[in-house]
Amino acid sequence: MSNECGDAVRGFHPPVDGRDWYHGCSNAADPEPVIRSLIYDTLVLKLTSRWYAQVLERVPEGAALLDVGVGTAGALLANADLVERKRLRITGIDIDADYIDSARGRLRDSSLRERVEVRRESVYDHAGGPYDAVYFSASFMLLPEPERALRHCCTLLNPGGRIYFTQTIQENRSPWMETLKPMLRRFTSIDFGRVTYTDDFRAQIRAGGMGMEEFTILSRHGPRLSCLAVASPMEGAGAE
Repeated sequence: MSNECGDAVRGFHPPVDGRDWYHGCSNAADPEPVIRSLIYDTLVLKLTSRWYAQVLERVPEGAALLDVGVGTAGALLANADLVERKRLRITGIDIDADYIDSARGRLRDSSLRERVEVRRESVYDHAGGPYDAVYFSASFMLLPEPERALRHCCTLLNPGGRIYFTQTIQENRSPWMETLKPMLRRFTSIDFGRVTYTDDFRAQIRAGGMGMEEFTILSRHGPRLSCLAVASPMEGAGAE
């Protein structure tokens, strides 16, 4: 598997064929839930644990955080000491029932059971908060309407709140990767999303009513970048 594929996996999980995006109805063709969760953790956990550490260090002490695409919660648990030290309160959402079941089981017996709540829910339907931070860990590229998601999340933020992103971004056009990524779901049960390009990503942030405050390259693999971005709502953002 290429670095791009390994980096791109994670977050808010679009359904496999036959499952409704917004409500995640079950699909008998899926692998067994435990196997799907194991595949997910094997492919993505090492990378996303590092991403989470970068973001959690940046959010304020005592912050309320919405994690969009919490998956199996493995990356949160890998950073449990940081979550506890900063006294963070985290709500994690994901539409994948298998991942949420796995996350609940792990959190139940962990030190984070009082600090993290997970829900099977679409970001578009979420009405919790208010939050000091919202985090998309490689999940933004998977959303069917990313600008709409940003505008909705702006309505969930406290004054001064920020939205954080970590994901892979392609600097140059790559037709072969655009073809490969959609095919990988058949073999891994994980949606790798679409190829995201730097200019498109920045344009989506602006279209969502947000201004970019930080854009940091965490690692580089040729034309593929692992990036961390931080954005804040512009005046008037949040109207849906």
